[in-house]
Amino acid sequence: MGDAPTSTDRISPWTARLVLAGAVIAIGVLVWVSLGITEPARRAGPSDLDTYQRVVDAVRGGQGYYPALHEALLAGNYGTLSPLNWRTPLFLTFLALFPTREAAQVFLGLVTIVAWLMGVAFAYRRGGVGLSVWAGIVLALSLVSIIAYRAELSFELCTGTLILISVCAYGLGWRWAGLAVALLALFVRELAVLYVLVCLATGLRERRWSEASMWAFALLAYGAFYAWHWMQVSALIGPSDHAAATDWLQFGGVTFVLRTAAFNGVLLVLPYWVAAVALVIGLLGLKNEPRAALAVVLYLLLFLVYGRPENEYWGALYAPLIALGLVFAPGVIRGLTRRRSSSA
Repeated sequence: MGDAPTSTDRISPWTARLVLAGAVIAIGVLVWVSLGITEPARRAGPSDLDTYQRVVDAVRGGQGYYPALHEALLAGNYGTLSPLNWRTPLFLTFLALFPTREAAQVFLGLVTIVAWLMGVAFAYRRGGVGLSVWAGIVLALSLVSIIAYRAELSFELCTGTLILISVCAYGLGWRWAGLAVALLALFVRELAVLYVLVCLATGLRERRWSEASMWAFALLAYGAFYAWHWMQVSALIGPSDHAAATDWLQFGGVTFVLRTAAFNGVLLVLPYWVAAVALVIGLLGLKNEPRAALAVVLYLLLFLVYGRPENEYWGALYAPLIALGLVFAPGVIRGLTRRRSSSA
């Protein structure tokens, strides 16, 4: 396969040695931690996907989104006083437009194919036919989760796929398409805000003032939308509502991070140590893709402290970016190895 252009020729041999040594040490530590991971206790009651399916069925039957969601959350014994349990209406309302669950899954499968094609095109631009073939294999193994039963109900799978499309659009030079898709991801799941903030920061760093201004306006618009969303929620809060039994601030540390890293296509059925290795190598492969790399780092830092044990599926938000990093990793590692061996 062809090598993607890298910036490794611009770093010193000592820096290359430190990066490679750090990657090896990180793999060793994460693999060691992964060997002690056990499955956590699950919350009682219906799953999140059960709850979302109930909402979709109710909206499809003519009920309003917020009353339907309120009833489903109460039935599932969710903490309805927390804003994060109340998903914004775009995604589930959209799914309710399809006559059947299968039709919705086919549509989101087509969106996933678009993400795959854009990833392949991005790799082709960076490294030619060989790299694009490798990208087709790696990205397919990551994005295959869309064929799972009721995968179309996953906010995180949809959001992660949109983030991948956005990153590839930026990489292909389609900046406004990248912006639009990233904004759509934000309206699907508010946790996409980390990627959006990276896009804003990148626009400012690159002095793309019109893009940065558009991002600032988009964030203000989303803030207004979220305020409206919470007003709709607040109007439904009553005596039967209660706080969540446990907080999301759990300080799950590296263990929770690895469990989110394993929520990535075929890695779901492999031992956690495979996810540990893939996480480090994938992040290393994003060395020349700062937009994607910084987004992944921010998600990893967040998940060190935030997220309940059963929220490992949040890893789907950044999983496609790790797969993209695995696509570029061979070229990056070869470049670092060459620099390590060269004279200073």
